[in-house]
Amino acid sequence: MNHRRHPPRVRTAVAKRPSALPYLLFALFLLLLSQQANAQGYGKDGEVRWERKRWSHDEIPTTLPAPVRDAVADWGPWAEEHGYNLLLDETQQVFLVVEKRDRTAAKQLKVIDEALEVIEELALAKTVAPSPTTFGKNSGAPFGRSEFSRLQSGDAGDAPEDEEKRWGRASGYDPTRVPVIALVHDHAKLNSVLRHWMALRPELEWQEKVYKNYASFISEVPLFAVIVTRNTDREEWDLKHETAALLTRLMLKRAHGPLPKWIEAGLTWQVETRLFQSVWHFFSRESRFVSSSSHSGWEREIRSHVRRRREGAGLFSDATKFDPKEWRDREAYLAWGLTGFVTDELGDRLPQCLKLFKDLRDEGARVNQPDGTWTYDISFLPSLSDQFCVLANLLGDDFEDHALKAFKRGLKRSGEPR
Repeated sequence: MNHRRHPPRVRTAVAKRPSALPYLLFALFLLLLSQQANAQGYGKDGEVRWERKRWSHDEIPTTLPAPVRDAVADWGPWAEEHGYNLLLDETQQVFLVVEKRDRTAAKQLKVIDEALEVIEELALAKTVAPSPTTFGKNSGAPFGRSEFSRLQSGDAGDAPEDEEKRWGRASGYDPTRVPVIALVHDHAKLNSVLRHWMALRPELEWQEKVYKNYASFISEVPLFAVIVTRNTDREEWDLKHETAALLTRLMLKRAHGPLPKWIEAGLTWQVETRLFQSVWHFFSRESRFVSSSSHSGWEREIRSHVRRRREGAGLFSDATKFDPKEWRDREAYLAWGLTGFVTDELGDRLPQCLKLFKDLRDEGARVNQPDGTWTYDISFLPSLSDQFCVLANLLGDDFEDHALKAFKRGLKRSGEPR
């Protein structure tokens, strides 16, 4: 029997080209990572970013509004020196200054956008065209109905002699300035911001040591705020709340100048509670402990406080006693509640109300000298009787009783009347 013999088979290995897919996936991952890093604020020192555009701070195009370019000129050198970027919100109203690798940048820009929507909805930053009417002939007199009618009718008063003597310019207040919020990691950076501005504006004469126990600092002139994001001396605080609250205060100051403390606080809290349903921005409460229950439940506190009242007399007086330096919870709750009531009742007339406060302040702040010159007292605010008359003329003499009824019906947690 014959057997066919087969030659031995030799196994050969064929070299194959490795798949390019893993390399492509890795390259895609790096690309996405870099885009995410860019979205979080990575870039060159001092870089200015708006939407998908980037510029060095000394190469800003002239197509951007002049106030935006002015803000960049002020902040660009400091940002480049300290490794920060300048992020302009999509509406070109606010600058956020962040450390290049700050991963909160995108979230904070979103908070700014949301806060601006609420501010616009409430018409808090809407300005009213200036009127030539002033109260020079009645300086020091109560702001009664005759003065209110004269202001509304637009009768000519003692108009300023020239543009340089406009009340706002005399106080250094500039309604065109772009607000800037800087997020810095520690108090050393906060102090570097203050030194930078003292070099630009020696007349400011800030004292750095005053602000070392604060998580945030706000300046009216020039218009900016600084938030210390790490190693703060406050036991309880929230970055989102702090950003929204300081932005609200900056927008109020830009549109209306300094306001009475209870109004500034109350309107700030209105924005904060409409966004977050709670309050974490406590103004000058410094580092004292704040219990978690103090951040919300203000609507219940107000209702409990007024439930036995039969008349509203005294609500305005109690609310206007609010003082950030002498914090008392009841006065803070009432300031928040009363501004919520006033905001809801006035609606589109709120800017007119705030302008009346501004006109009173501007007239009362002018101090005439014997030689015919005058100075401007930037600390002056309208008296309580004048503030009451403004609200009474707009809402009626019995506005306190209406506010009391609203409080008894109950406020929403956002501060809006039911």
